Amino acid sequence: MTTAQTLPPDAPVDLHLHTRYSDGDWRPSDLFDALAQAGFRAVSVVDHDQMDHLPEVLALGDARGIVVIPGTEVTTEWRGLAAHLLCYAPITTGFTSDALRAVVDDTRARMLANTQMIYDAMLARGYRFPRQREVLVASDGQLRRAVDVGTLLLAHGYAVGPGEAQQMVIEAGYQQALAPIERAVTAAHASGALAILAHPGRGEGEIHRYEPEAIETLLGEIPLDGIEVYYPTHSTQQIAACEALAARHGLLISAGSDSHTPNRRLPVAYPAQRIAPLLERLGLCIAR
Repeated sequence: MTTAQTLPPDAPVDLHLHTRYSDGDWRPSDLFDALAQAGFRAVSVVDHDQMDHLPEVLALGDARGIVVIPGTEVTTEWRGLAAHLLCYAPITTGFTSDALRAVVDDTRARMLANTQMIYDAMLARGYRFPRQREVLVASDGQLRRAVDVGTLLLAHGYAVGPGEAQQMVIEAGYQQALAPIERAVTAAHASGALAILAHPGRGEGEIHRYEPEAIETLLGEIPLDGIEVYYPTHSTQQIAACEALAARHGLLISAGSDSHTPNRRLPVAYPAQRIAPLLERLGLCIAR
């Protein structure tokens, strides 16, 4: 791990990025080339439900003079509702135990098992995917998530649109793999990490929107450290409500783009000063 560092107040940071290690299209090296070209000073790559990406992204950041905060995004559930949890470790220590890794490994294993079951069901029904490696190029043809099976169905002409492909996957037995949020938060803390509720203002697909009232209730049960306030699809009203909630409860505030691909949403250069307390907890001081 690296030593504590100081950033200028306007240093560009983005604490929510994804690569091909989970469901992104970014090659890690391409992502860091883009980050370096844009002048980013600190980032976190939080690939879903795994930590295998950390050695590579830490090395890429070091080679390009970009501080990389060790992180992962855990797919959890609270009261039967999906809740994505950003877990960040200080740059000076990294994750200090395997407690969180055990949670994400279990979640990923269940997800992959369900994906393979769906894929096998499609094969049993006579579907064939000769262009699998070409279609799933981001993962070298390997299945990562159930959506990959839908992508194969669509690309091979077995479904006429994304909606039909999704329905076929659901009917084949799709189940979302979720870790209890209390288990994930406890494991994060046991691993020396902070637990931040991701993009509470989103609410499409399997993502549940967390209104301030629900977050208040959640905080009464789960010792979250903060919330991701600054996010590309959060409205001005949502940002203001989350800022007020964070102030009431003494929560840390995070900021991230949730960039998955160079073809759509790119990293966002948030000024470091905007999330200074969080960065300082993670070993990055902001110059006064």
